[in-house]
Amino acid sequence: MLEREKLDKLRWRTNQKSENIVFYSYKMSEHDHINEHEFKRLKHSIASLREFNNEISVYLFCDKPNLVPDNFKSEYSVFLRPFAQGFDHDMLSAWSIHRWYNLKSFQRRDCNILYLDSDTIFYEDVQYLFDTYCYYDVYGREEYGFRFDPNTGGGKNIRLSLDKVDEAIYDLGGRGAIYKYCCGVMLLNNNIHNYIIDSLGELTELMNDFKRKEQFYPIPNPRIVDQYAIWTIFSRLEIMGGLFACQDVTMGYKEQKHQEHFNPIVLHYTTKGEQELAKSDEKYNDLIRDIDSLGSDIDPYSVV
Repeated sequence: MLEREKLDKLRWRTNQKSENIVFYSYKMSEHDHINEHEFKRLKHSIASLREFNNEISVYLFCDKPNLVPDNFKSEYSVFLRPFAQGFDHDMLSAWSIHRWYNLKSFQRRDCNILYLDSDTIFYEDVQYLFDTYCYYDVYGREEYGFRFDPNTGGGKNIRLSLDKVDEAIYDLGGRGAIYKYCCGVMLLNNNIHNYIIDSLGELTELMNDFKRKEQFYPIPNPRIVDQYAIWTIFSRLEIMGGLFACQDVTMGYKEQKHQEHFNPIVLHYTTKGEQELAKSDEKYNDLIRDIDSLGSDIDPYSVV
């Protein structure tokens, strides 16, 4: 049976009966000041989620769970877990691939999973995303500059660059068109996480090949290698994907369309918009910092 047919059978199952799960994944930095800042982000993200929903299961995976502040479990009702078995801390792609490996903790579990980066803030109930975006296998927003990103785009030669990305994915065995997701807020429905788990070997190989420059990497930003790799896996699996509406999942502190009407379910403010967010509301003032003191390690969108 083709992968497409298998997935279609899964899709028509009523996923309203499945458990809904939110999860975060953080690999500790060698730098204490980066870890301290990251835990501030996580605290704000989870606290804002809990402001509107105390029922949904929230998991935080960390490679050193003993260093996570105690109040994450007690105050925010978070299930704290170590990284899944089989994760190699020394692999080339360890810094970013851990979120996909930690899906193994939900293997063979009937659930819909919302993955969140730490640089997210909720303004409404997270349940809305599960209730509204429940048909397609995967939902997300497109990465900055790609065709369905409503922001400024990637410059005058963007169409040529996009065609190169599509061609490269097909050259790597892609079989279906796929949105170029930003993975900071991703909803995995229809037990699709099990297909990703089954493809972890392929995903790891792809990321390592890109890192070693043994495969063509058509994107100027090397910090989204893991995203390009997962797009390729999604295309190979012919996964049916959808997009979050930008009024529900907002990227950047305030997207152009929302300057007058800013009312998302969740804001993925990204490092680029963090200082504007931090200065706009006193409860986020502890995120104000000297970017130079943290370095580029904390910014997944900086080009190095």
